[in-house]
Amino acid sequence: MHIALETNQLIALILGGVCVAALVIIVVAPWHRIRAEPKIPDEVETRLLLGDDPAEIAEEEDEAERREAHEGQQAEILDLDPERRSSANS
Repeated sequence: MHIALETNQLIALILGGVCVAALVIIVVAPWHRIRAEPKIPDEVETRLLLGDDPAEIAEEEDEAERREAHEGQQAEILDLDPERRSSANS
């Protein structure tokens, strides 16, 4: 049995196939990148769901990270203090 298609039917089928392929790419392609992102901390997620300003939350998180990094640097400096090291050895 021979299936004969008119030119417009063939074009419609090809266009439909391209649209379906494009839709699959649009949905599937970002999926891996989204899944690879780190999970939002529960506290931040809760604040976002309760309607807090995302810019304010981001500023607070950045400030907390800077403070933790600064405290870590201070701890390293204090460990290198010669007076503390000499009193620890005694």
